[in-house]
Amino acid sequence: MKTQTILTIVSFPLILSCTTLSADHIKGHQWLYGQGYRIGDKLEFNNKTFRIDGDTILKSDLPVAVVVMTSGDLLGNNNDITIQSLATGEEGLYHEKQY
Repeated sequence: MKTQTILTIVSFPLILSCTTLSADHIKGHQWLYGQGYRIGDKLEFNNKTFRIDGDTILKSDLPVAVVVMTSGDLLGNNNDITIQSLATGEEGLYHEKQY
């Protein structure tokens, strides 16, 4: 019984901290620049400047980067996307804007 309780307590934070974000979630939120490769201070995929098609980010309809990793927790906090430049391979981190 002690082992099961300990495993439950230890695994609970891991469950809350490991989820991937859907394409609809990425499209429906604003993303603020964090570090590394930057294509803008703020990314919104529902405007004329930036658009996302699958995992490809287009700026003025030209492909500039791909989303290589997403992460977040089940509570909706600490959501991040990592993008990679198609031209240089450099990676950058963006954080979901919290309201």
